[in-house]
Amino acid sequence: MAFSTSSPSASPPSASPPSASPPSASTPSTSPSEASKPLDAPTVPANRSLDRDVLIYDANDPDEVLGGLVLTNGVTNANFYSMVEIMIILVGGGFSLLDGGGTKIKRNDDPLQPGSYFIDAYSRLPYALS
Repeated sequence: MAFSTSSPSASPPSASPPSASPPSASTPSTSPSEASKPLDAPTVPANRSLDRDVLIYDANDPDEVLGGLVLTNGVTNANFYSMVEIMIILVGGGFSLLDGGGTKIKRNDDPLQPGSYFIDAYSRLPYALS
């Protein structure tokens, strides 16, 4: 029994021709990060604090916002204290957080409430990351 090499059934299976490109390369002008963005993605507003429902201030300078966050389920007072510790560099002491009425917020697992919070530092606030 002789096999013919010209017969399509006798030729070994072959890979795609070299000119063919993989399906993922069909849109070379789109980067992976661009492909994952919706086409109607909103732009970032100039004042990002407008969307935040928790705002942080220095108790000694209550007119300037140091930062803030959009409150989500599960954020506790203790979590918020930890976030402020990361965001604010304190020199020579600790701090307390006060709500808008001047009441000290306990560092506990109570849910954080929307509102304005003031850092009452035991020393001065030399630098804040915003």
